[in-house]
Amino acid sequence: MNSPIPVSAFCFIRKLRYRQTYIIENHMDAFVKQHPLSSGGMEDLILRMSMARGLDEIMAVVRQSARGLIGADGVTFVIRDGGKCHYADEDAISPLWKGQRFPMETCISGWAMQHAEVVVIEDIYKDDRIPHAAYSPTFVKSLVMVPVREDDPIGAIGAYWAKAERPSADAIRLLQQIAHSAAVAMTNVALISSLAAAKEEAARARDAMILAMASLAETRDHETGNHIRRTQQYVRALAEALKEYEPYCGQLSDEVIDLLYKSAPLHDIGKVGIPDNILLKPGRLEPEEFEVMKTHAELGRAAIATAERYMGSSTPFLSLAKEIAHTHHEKWNGTGYPQGLRGEDIPIGGRIMAIADVYDALVSERIYKPAMPHNDAVDIIIRDSGTHFDPGLVEIFARIAPKFEEIHRNFKDAA
Repeated sequence: MNSPIPVSAFCFIRKLRYRQTYIIENHMDAFVKQHPLSSGGMEDLILRMSMARGLDEIMAVVRQSARGLIGADGVTFVIRDGGKCHYADEDAISPLWKGQRFPMETCISGWAMQHAEVVVIEDIYKDDRIPHAAYSPTFVKSLVMVPVREDDPIGAIGAYWAKAERPSADAIRLLQQIAHSAAVAMTNVALISSLAAAKEEAARARDAMILAMASLAETRDHETGNHIRRTQQYVRALAEALKEYEPYCGQLSDEVIDLLYKSAPLHDIGKVGIPDNILLKPGRLEPEEFEVMKTHAELGRAAIATAERYMGSSTPFLSLAKEIAHTHHEKWNGTGYPQGLRGEDIPIGGRIMAIADVYDALVSERIYKPAMPHNDAVDIIIRDSGTHFDPGLVEIFARIAPKFEEIHRNFKDAA
């Protein structure tokens, strides 16, 4: 049986939460530099975008990859700068407007941002919204302009062609995906910057930041933010029940249970590295797709381990968050992933989260399945005692199963 996780550094955890996002951003920047973007990989683009720690890095990813992915002759990255459109970066067969600023009302990027709409123009000289004088020195004959962020756009990404023809549906779709990824990345960068600049505000936002990091994975999935809240509550309920019994009482002090509760939202943080075409697939994954999906456990462990290396030592919070992220898909009989751990070699946090995560998946409706009745879900977990789940934990789970049902009801997903 694993020894209790030390809690002597517990008083430093609040401070570490504030620093955690900055730490992970450093890890992401290093990853970007070590793994150049492949020429045709939308998955790589999305991953690198999510790992950017500043606007320059976000724009660099677009500059290096978007034009080749879309098949365009030029791409621009436009930033909303007060009442003007700042053409901040570009990649094109000949110069466009990099570094220039135009009034919102006089350029098509401004129109796209003001109306929060995608603009598709087959022939720019047949559209009165185009400032023809600004375009006539360029090669541009047709274009697509996509706002960055649908609600109150903060920029736009444009793709341009030298022929007057309608851009393909695939090009439009890809550009929208790129703009969406840029919006998420820019929002995260802005949030991190504001936290670093306002320490008093950051102190109040630390706990919320952990949930926000976890929500980044959940909002890309079919699941909702309430999955995070429910699993937190399940974990605490099961841990509090376990501490009343041998042999778990020696491992589950009140401090450790509090750490379990606070680190639980990061159990699926590794999903930020899973491509959308796999993560969002509304059906059964192919074997090779499932192998990619399984990597989220290792991705989560690696991100949190980088935070530990940056700090120069581990902390109870980071250690437990890393264990849960890495081991909550292990199975009692050794058939789980990513390490194939067996029995008590699986840390207690991973064993508790395994029950919480599976129960919530069973009783929650998803786009690809209906919700299962509570009693049926409990029967499945009991049936899998000794194969998937720790038999001792399942015994206690069965005793407090009504508490799980109550938690699910109190944190029910919106209709």
